[in-house]
Amino acid sequence: MKRDFEVITLTGDLGVRKRREVEKQIHSGHFQVLLATGQLLGEGTDFPSLDCLFLVYPFSFEGKLTQYIDRIEQGELSEKGRYIFDYRDSKTPFLERMSQKRNRYYKEVESFDLLQD
Repeated sequence: MKRDFEVITLTGDLGVRKRREVEKQIHSGHFQVLLATGQLLGEGTDFPSLDCLFLVYPFSFEGKLTQYIDRIEQGELSEKGRYIFDYRDSKTPFLERMSQKRNRYYKEVESFDLLQD
């Protein structure tokens, strides 16, 4: 991706100084892709330039999902809209159960439509 896009990474491996630099870059909007751990993108962060979220790891806790949805809903609405892509593995029973739990919560949230396969 780094060949075609401006990619920045926000993980717990960053030192305090580097993390501040990355957060400054995120706030300025000078990036196209942000790769971040859930812990650092969860509660307490405010990045208004985020308009798209890819959930690519397994979890089912509703509180965590709410935090991730809030990261997108609080952002500035771009002309393209806001999107959440939630990847699932229907062939692995454990991962499929987690996906079904998240889907139940998505259906309760009125602020966006759920696209299902």
